[in-house]
Amino acid sequence: MIERMQKYLFLIYHREYEGFLQSLRDLGVVHIKETKSSKQFDNLQSLLAKRRDLADLRRRVKSLRSKDAPEVSVLVPQTEEQGVAVRTEIEKLLEWERDLATQISSQKREIDYWNIWGEYDLHQMQNLERAGYKLHFYTVASQQFQEQWIEEFRAIKINDFRAQAYFVTLGQDGDRRPEAEEVKAPTASIEDMRKKLEALEQEAEETHNKIVEFADTRIGELDGYDLFIERDFDFSNALIQAEPEANDTLMVLEGWVPEKMASKVAPALDRVPCYYEQVAIQEGDNVPVKLKNNRYARLFEMITKMYSLPNYGELDITALFAPFFMLFFALCFGDGGYGLLLLIGATIAKMKAKDDAIKSVCSMLMWLGGTTAIVGSLMGTVFGMVMPWTGGEILGSVPDTYILNQSTMMYLSIVLGLIQIVFGKFVAGYKTQVQRGFKYGLATYCWAVLILFGGLGLVAMMFGNGNAILGMASKVLLGIAALAFVIALFYNTPGKNIFLNFGSGLWATYNNASGLLGDTLSYIRLFAIGLTGGILGGVFNNLAVQVGGGLPVGLNFVVMAVILLFGHGLNFGLCMISSLVHPLRLTFVEFYKNAEFEGGGRQYNPFK
Repeated sequence: MIERMQKYLFLIYHREYEGFLQSLRDLGVVHIKETKSSKQFDNLQSLLAKRRDLADLRRRVKSLRSKDAPEVSVLVPQTEEQGVAVRTEIEKLLEWERDLATQISSQKREIDYWNIWGEYDLHQMQNLERAGYKLHFYTVASQQFQEQWIEEFRAIKINDFRAQAYFVTLGQDGDRRPEAEEVKAPTASIEDMRKKLEALEQEAEETHNKIVEFADTRIGELDGYDLFIERDFDFSNALIQAEPEANDTLMVLEGWVPEKMASKVAPALDRVPCYYEQVAIQEGDNVPVKLKNNRYARLFEMITKMYSLPNYGELDITALFAPFFMLFFALCFGDGGYGLLLLIGATIAKMKAKDDAIKSVCSMLMWLGGTTAIVGSLMGTVFGMVMPWTGGEILGSVPDTYILNQSTMMYLSIVLGLIQIVFGKFVAGYKTQVQRGFKYGLATYCWAVLILFGGLGLVAMMFGNGNAILGMASKVLLGIAALAFVIALFYNTPGKNIFLNFGSGLWATYNNASGLLGDTLSYIRLFAIGLTGGILGGVFNNLAVQVGGGLPVGLNFVVMAVILLFGHGLNFGLCMISSLVHPLRLTFVEFYKNAEFEGGGRQYNPFK
């Protein structure tokens, strides 16, 4: 459900406005109405940019935390300078680590290059140069090296590497030189280069250890600095939301407070130098939305938020689609063993998780896994094996005599789809009734009654041959459906004339008829995806038996284990993806459409 909100108007003397905002932030329950966009103000955009950059830095540092690193509490700096100092410290360490990595890479390339020239004595080279004989280093394509250069230029061929000839000449200044590319003579020995590389690698390791230590023990300082900037942004944003009046001497501000907290707000505001008044909510007000559900439905709020929050004027249908979502997820998985694995894995993850958001996700997965374990077992498949209660062989397929065979599962998927569609139309009718009155929701109710009673009447007619009770029931049900159709056809727009109602009714009839067919057929995916997962699991079981059956004892178990682990692991991953995606699709497209979900709500975000 959606919590009721109250709208407040605040009037503050301009010199006391900042102090008033401090008091409002300490109160922590008022959602300030935004009258201006933060995009219009450069200082706010710079704060957002600073937070984005800091978020990248925090992600990079957190990725370097040790696996056994303890949780670090958030430490909010007292001043901007303290936060900047912490950020600068870690940024310098990261930058120096990158510089060292570049130097190490360059040093390795240099060592690899001069290794091609072999060992050389830098001291002897310097003695020769002082005596007037300098060594010149050349490279040339191997086929272009000329043997006469050995006599003509006193050339000494050092190496042939990757179609390049490496050679040196010993000569005096002014001597002719060969037509080859001269390279700069080495300035350090190979041994000195290796020592420098070792020093760089040691410094890089020490720098990396400092970064890891920072990530393990001081990441809370970065998180605190982010919170400091967020608070600064919130306060600066709140400063610009008031409208100046009376020659800019008075500031007018509007805000929203949950109804259940209103009793605590008044005493606190009485101690603040301002005038305040609770005012009526207008039709065009963009009231913030705060969801309030029980522990079960609260787990599925993340699914609601993936699409959109409901707006303040409609219903929160989280608790209404949650059971359907669980059942659809289980039908798509279609294997009781996989559901048990998901339940166990989510339980272990929840026990180890420390973040409340992760615990909430794990709790939802526990519900989904438990439902899958039950539904999958009823469908007769556990880890791709057919269960004995189906009457089939373990490595076979579910026999047609079992109550939940392939034919009945297809019909069950369609029936479940019709149930959710009809339920969605009842929800839409109730929503319209709450928003505008019963007479405006009557036509929607009638369409739901037409589908429900018309379908039941047809079923009773099909199975009522020779049965007086079913025959009478079918007539009653079809009569109710006919009455509902007449009402929907001639009373769909209250207050309009009968011809306009009739035209709108015909158009609604076409939309409902075509939409009902397409929506219902969409639910066949529940049967198809669940069947595919079960068949794939059975295929990997048969493959493991066939491949491992002819191998020696011992080896056959190893091969079978590898095939089963790989096959079922792959199948589990595919089932997990499809079992999340397709129920989401049925919820957001079919159910939301028939429930006439509007969305567009804005999250309640109090200034605190």
